[in-house]
Amino acid sequence: MERPFPTPTIEELTAIAELRAALRRFHRATDAIALRQGLTARRYDLLAMLHSAPGRTRTLGELARLLELSPNATTELVDRAVSAGLVTRTGGGEDARVKQIAPTPHGTSCFYAAVEELRPERRRLLAILEEIAAHSARLSES
Repeated sequence: MERPFPTPTIEELTAIAELRAALRRFHRATDAIALRQGLTARRYDLLAMLHSAPGRTRTLGELARLLELSPNATTELVDRAVSAGLVTRTGGGEDARVKQIAPTPHGTSCFYAAVEELRPERRRLLAILEEIAAHSARLSES
């Protein structure tokens, strides 16, 4: 037996559709801009996680968790980014088995160029998210 659900309003359905479309546009723009800067989408994400870290370094385990990738996929991503000159891998402090991953100056340059070019797209997405949040708050008050 199917459980009855309340019928969503047209405003809610419109907000859902607009959000999904905005996310698709943002991802498509991110992929295209990253490629123009010599990055794949995954390498862009990798550099974002590194640049947001204290000291701009993270371990493979941290990156796997943040990127939601398997350890093997993360190792492969980092290996390819090292080969491309985007990141370095160095031994950890107390435990030499723990490798720290950090962006190179070239990786930082590519990433910052993409960040700059994506600024209008981020602003557009944030404006849509704010609009949807305001709409959701109005629905909650009803």
